Amino acid sequence: MVEPIAACAITVAAFAAMRRLSAVLGHPPWASPVLLAALLIGAGLWAAGIAPAAYVAAAAPLRWLLAPAVVAFAGLIHGNAALIRRQARPLLLAVGGGGIFGLGIAIGGARLLGLDGTLGLALTTKTVTAPFVVAIMDRVGGPLGLAAALSVLTGVIGAVLVPPLLRALGIRDAGATGLAVGVSSHIVGTDWLTRRDPGAGALAALALVLVGLLAALLLVPLWPVIAGGPAH
Repeated sequence: MVEPIAACAITVAAFAAMRRLSAVLGHPPWASPVLLAALLIGAGLWAAGIAPAAYVAAAAPLRWLLAPAVVAFAGLIHGNAALIRRQARPLLLAVGGGGIFGLGIAIGGARLLGLDGTLGLALTTKTVTAPFVVAIMDRVGGPLGLAAALSVLTGVIGAVLVPPLLRALGIRDAGATGLAVGVSSHIVGTDWLTRRDPGAGALAALALVLVGLLAALLLVPLWPVIAGGPAH
């Protein structure tokens, strides 16, 4: 049995250590503290012979911090309100279109590949940032742990690939970069981008929140169709 206090302390310590390591490395997008901490804890659980489900249950008190983490982006958004107002229309069109396209690709791709079990359900929220994944999966009774892991992995992949892809396409506009990173890379990409361009980071933060809200509005009522059974 894993004690909640120990699980929470180990989780926070692992994240702090990996965040420090990421800073030493210069905060590259592939060195996400969330991903590195998860890998470190996973390795520790494997070595100690502890079931991941038991550890996740013990560390559950930390989950309430996910929602405040998204709310904290409000300060960044407010500080760049003028930039956001100037680009409100293209922002909403880009985020709405990108969010729906991402959800469609995730759901359709899983069906096309025959992933109709737990993995297929977890993939439906891979384009959504982790706090919204938790809220959605809690509501519908979906595979929370796997969905959150795929969300973080998607964010890391997006943070690594999207910025150089935009540069290769000759796209240098801060607004376009912010929206693309926010929609595709979630908190991982937004954190990386904000350190380099706060204005673009504000748009990325707004994009990831809007995509999360859009996903919640669409996935919860459609879950019976997606899962092939009644929602919880």
